[in-house]
Order: sequence, then structure tokens, then C-alpha cells
Amino acid sequence: MVEIDAELERADRARQAQDRAQSQRLRWIGAIALSYAVDTLFLALYAGAGTVSLQVALAYGGAGFAFCLAYALLVAPGWNLNWRDPSMMTPSVLWGVLAQLLVVAMAPQITFPYLVNLFTVFAFGMLWLKLRQAAAVWTLAMAGTGAVLYLGQGRLGVAAANTFELTLSWLFLSVILSRSLLLSIYANGLRRRLSENRRELAAALGQIQELVHYDELTKAFNRRSLVARLGEELSRSERTRVPFCVAMLDLDNFKNVNDSYGHATGDAVLRDFAALAQATMRKTDVFGRYGGEEFMMILTASGRAGADGAVERARAAAAGHAWGMVAPGLKLTISAGLAEYRQGESVEQLINRADGALYDAKRAGRNRVEVAD
Repeated sequence: MVEIDAELERADRARQAQDRAQSQRLRWIGAIALSYAVDTLFLALYAGAGTVSLQVALAYGGAGFAFCLAYALLVAPGWNLNWRDPSMMTPSVLWGVLAQLLVVAMAPQITFPYLVNLFTVFAFGMLWLKLRQAAAVWTLAMAGTGAVLYLGQGRLGVAAANTFELTLSWLFLSVILSRSLLLSIYANGLRRRLSENRRELAAALGQIQELVHYDELTKAFNRRSLVARLGEELSRSERTRVPFCVAMLDLDNFKNVNDSYGHATGDAVLRDFAALAQATMRKTDVFGRYGGEEFMMILTASGRAGADGAVERARAAAAGHAWGMVAPGLKLTISAGLAEYRQGESVEQLINRADGALYDAKRAGRNRVEVAD
């Protein structure tokens, strides 16, 4: 049941992400339609000034409107989601290039602003196109531009025959550069959000790693990490024949702490003991919470005699600690079982021997360290 719920949650998140992407595409096509409308308005003004034929404005505006309508009709019902590139970015950019070259071919006397307008088209496309797509679009655009320029040779120019045409050309160029600037600002915003998302993702991954490897309460290694480190140490000892030991430590009568003082005090005891034990250990040794009130020490490059002293230091630190600072009248000791690794035994066998020694320590009166035979 839990797996089904998790699968449904993942599917719901995917659907929400898809819906956001579709909404973003519709907003983009709205912005593109507005851009075509502005260009068409300038063509209409040029036509009013007698610079170009009104047919140029109608052809450009009609082509832009037809493309935006077709795009919206594909995105709104989600038909574009069946395509490899749901954003349809490559045909969008190619259509934009074609529209500018259409104006240049039909009205070479206003070539300059519409060739400059290609910067806007490419600035828009480069936000989304992959390298291979961008290279293909660039190749086709340059081929088309070259053909139009050669066909219009001797007739290409900028409308500046009178003050009105000159003003129109200046205003149109200002609009083109403004659009390019806005796209650049938008791209910078995307990069900034992407960088923030990466930082948030790195922080989330760090938290996940902490949850995976460390006990949430004591901040010491958890059982999974302890067993993994134990396996690594076992493999190292098999290769090098360097001994190592494992100790299992248990807080004596810990249930009484929870029953008498409450679980909050019990949690504080576990945290304090973890800090106490680690303070007595070498940096090369490993310590963690194995489960409940039971802890494990992995004493690297240590035989039984050296490891016995290390565990005894932890026992003495617990016995001499001022537990009354945690809760009035509280006293606490630990029992421990120690086992030296025997060549050829498994992780489970080693832990079982240390556990057996721990139970011996409990039966012998607690607050002591017992060594496995």
C-alpha cells in the first residue's frame, strides 16, 4: 500500500510539472504573438508612409498570427506532449527566421532593421535549443539570409528618405534592441534560479546523506553505516592481517530512565553518552548507535588488549559523568562486550560474539566490560 501511495505521489508531481510547463509554453506563445504584432504595426506605419506595400504588413502579420494560433492549438489540448520536443522550439525559431527573411525579400528597402531582428529570434531560441538543434537552425538561417541578400543586391537598405521614415527606423531598432535586452535579462534570471535550485538540491542531498548515514538523535553513525564500515574493516583486515575489534555497548537499565524521567530525558541521555564515548576514542575509530540504547565501537588496528582499554575508558566516562545535570538523582552506567575479529568469520558472526560478551557483562552485574573468548 505504501509503495502504491508513493507511486501515485510521484505521478502527481510529474503531472503538476507537466502542467506548469504547458502553461509556460502558452505564456511564451502569447509573448511571441505580441512581438509579431509590434513588428506588424511598424510595417503598417511604413506602408502608411509609402515606404512599403501594405501587402508586406499583411503577409508578415498573417504568417505570425497563423504560427501562434497553430502553436496554441497544439499545446492547449496537450498534443505537443507526444513529440520528442514538446516545446517545438526548433520550428518556432525557424519560422521566426523565415518571417524576417520574407520581409527582406518583399521589401529590401527596409532590410536593416529586419536583419537586426534576427538577433531577437536567435536570442529567444538560444534559451532553449540544444547544441545540435542550434547548429542546424543557424545553418539554415545563414543559408536563407545569404540567398535573400544576393537576390536583393543593390536594393538593400534602411528607410531614411525623410524624417518620418528615419524616426520609424530608429524607433523600430530601439524596440528590437529592447526585446533582445529583455530576453537577456530573462536568461540571467533563469541562470540565477537554476543556480539557486542547484544549491537547494545540494543542501537537500546533504540532508539526505545525513539521514542515510547518521542517527538523527545522536548524530553518530547509524546501524546501516556501522555495518558498512565494519564490512570495509573486515576486508582490510583480510588483506593486511592487521587486527581490529568490535564492541557492543548498552546503557544499563535504560528503560527505567524513560519510565521514571520521560522520553525527553532518555533522548538527552543518549545524546550525552554518544558525545562522552566519542570524546574518549581515537579519530581512526568508528562509533555509532546500533539501535535503541545499544551502541557499537569499531576499534581499528587494535588487538584485544588495546581495544579493552579503549572500551573501558568509555565505561568509566559514563560511570563518572554528572548525570544529575540531565535529571536530578539520575545515575547511569554501561555494559560492554568486546570481540576481536577472527580471520574468515562474517560480519554477523563477529557482531554476535560481541553481543554474547555484552550479555555476559549484563549477567555479571553490569557496569563492566567483558571480552569474548
